[in-house]
Amino acid sequence: AERMSQPVRIVGLSTAMANASDLADWLGIPHDSIFNFKPSVRPVPLEVHIAGFPGQHYCPRMAAMNKPTYRAITVHSPDQPTLVFVSRRR
Repeated sequence: AERMSQPVRIVGLSTAMANASDLADWLGIPHDSIFNFKPSVRPVPLEVHIAGFPGQHYCPRMAAMNKPTYRAITVHSPDQPTLVFVSRRR
């Protein structure tokens, strides 16, 4: 885009985000150009459950998450599709 002197439009779709301004900063998007809709305006209700797990090393942390994640899915959404987001930083 820079070589062609034309602006590039980025459209990002995701679930509701708690850190939309951080993502905008990372993408270089002005804050007046982001739109972050709350879960309450979704046509299909969205439930958000957050759980943290300690540990510095990836494999042991993933192993520690298996059973609690499975239990959370069976409690909060036993009959519906579920998305599990796992952040990873190197």
